[in-house]
Amino acid sequence: MPDRPRIAVIYTHFPHYRAPVFAALRHSQRYDFDICYDARSQPEGVRAGQAADRHLRSRRLGPLWFQFGVLWALIRSRPDGVILLGNPYIVTNWLVALLLRALSRPVLMWTHGWLRAASGPREWLRNGFYRLADGLLLYGERARAIGVARGFAPDRLHVIHNSLDYALQARIRRSLPDHTQTARTETAPYLLCVGRLVEELRLDLAIAALRLLVRPGAPPCRLIVVGDGPLRAQLEAMAAGLPVEFRGAIYDEATLGALISGALAVVSPGKVGLLAMHALAYGAPVVTHDDPARQMPEAEAIEPGRTGLLFRHGEARDLARVMETYAQGHGPRDPARAIAVIEQNYTAARQLDLIEAALDRHFPPQAQEQPA
Repeated sequence: MPDRPRIAVIYTHFPHYRAPVFAALRHSQRYDFDICYDARSQPEGVRAGQAADRHLRSRRLGPLWFQFGVLWALIRSRPDGVILLGNPYIVTNWLVALLLRALSRPVLMWTHGWLRAASGPREWLRNGFYRLADGLLLYGERARAIGVARGFAPDRLHVIHNSLDYALQARIRRSLPDHTQTARTETAPYLLCVGRLVEELRLDLAIAALRLLVRPGAPPCRLIVVGDGPLRAQLEAMAAGLPVEFRGAIYDEATLGALISGALAVVSPGKVGLLAMHALAYGAPVVTHDDPARQMPEAEAIEPGRTGLLFRHGEARDLARVMETYAQGHGPRDPARAIAVIEQNYTAARQLDLIEAALDRHFPPQAQEQPA
């Protein structure tokens, strides 16, 4: 075995937010990570990252994915282990996992895992696919708990959380005014929504809640929306006459950082994913719904009552109550705690540590020190 075991990481595409953790993997001192993906394959609404890695060809047929050249890439690189995306609809990943198991090479799967306790054919498919892996790299503790309840061994379920470019966010945050102030370019307090304008964002719920708040004697409350998407015209029409400003898509991190840092709270009426980490990294509280079965794993980063608040799922009136709490200046806001949570578990460096710890189960550090 070489001093550093070679680990192939097989992705269908390269989302831009994976750039920091991919860079961390490349600089690992304990494993030699070989990252493979299709640079031309990118889901709608997700910006592509750029790096000089091994490229594959990914094709989608309905819900199914096929990656051409993946077996040849593995033959060429001869990895000691492989990390696959834990998506059972990537057909070629079934073939790769079965082949590597036959060769006694460890297979790990990088995946959300289980978002909710469910049953039926889809769950049988998912569980069967996961059982081909020696270990799962999961985004959250809830997924791990559901996996254990499904009969998966706890020592095969590794929580690695998620990450954005926290190093850049921290530099920008330090250049901004105090978190209790509004951003330099804003003249009045605001709540902020960020995301692609699609049904899952449930921006319609925030607009309905805001309509309930715009009344005589109520504290002023306005909403800034950052993002674009197919529902923009419909949502703009719905917000007519309300203090809602649509800024469109913004990708400049300094501009986003100023808006997030200056917001009374970041509101995510639908499920909240990476946005929770993005907001907390700037010390901003997060408002989202209270149904964990309809949430993303990153919602676990929020501490209700300290770094955000929850409203009853799907209820505009309860969302209005929470939004008004922040408009009145009474909403919980603890920037130091929000930032500490991100630094403890949601950075690329932390993800690298957790991925290496998961791999150590198959490649003990003392074995890596032995000569080839």
